[in-house]
Amino acid sequence: MSSKKNKRILFIADHASNYIPSSLKNLGLKDNQLNSHIAYDLGVKELCINLSNLLNSKYIIGEYSRLIIDLNRDITDPTLIPEIVDRKIIKKNLNLSSYYKRKRISEIYNRYHRNIKKTINQNNITVLISLHSFNPIFKKKKRNIHFGILSNRDHRLSDYIITEMKSNKLKVGDNEPYEGNLIGDTMYKHGLKNNLHHTLIEVRNDLLSSPTKIHRVSVLLKKVINNSINRI
Repeated sequence: MSSKKNKRILFIADHASNYIPSSLKNLGLKDNQLNSHIAYDLGVKELCINLSNLLNSKYIIGEYSRLIIDLNRDITDPTLIPEIVDRKIIKKNLNLSSYYKRKRISEIYNRYHRNIKKTINQNNITVLISLHSFNPIFKKKKRNIHFGILSNRDHRLSDYIITEMKSNKLKVGDNEPYEGNLIGDTMYKHGLKNNLHHTLIEVRNDLLSSPTKIHRVSVLLKKVINNSINRI
């Protein structure tokens, strides 16, 4: 990966959408809940598309709400189809039959991950970057970071990105506000297992609350990512 032209990036946004088919009747939730962080990562779809354009890269976004099925979980994870999120009961996910579980896995989860695998193989992808966003407030306390860089046991690219962000005086967390070593998640499945350089970038979602802010973060991350992968 010494040649700049060989560093082909794929951006992924597992939780980009809050779409729930009408047949599921909002999973029993109110509209304001479906427009909140429990249903999807605010601002990430637009950020993902912006970055792919700025860096002339491929991208794949999740097309359904994580409340239907969480694409960033192992297929055996008990939270794959969540029943409680942020202390809110997801009524339509309670006592879900095996048939409907298999249906969601087949039609949404497996299709998504097959698409990632196919895109990596057909485009000689060498760098995999997953984009997420997080709430600025947790348990009534403001999180004091702008970005969180999550990594598993392969933290080569993550370390470069953290160093680059710190050099730009950004407040960045290393495996904050979440841990990045979840067995079977998207980066484990497609990054670690394929020995690709990979990282997960969490952005505090108040920094993505308008098109102007999303553009600002996109330009900033373009610089950070470019400088980081060129050090590989």
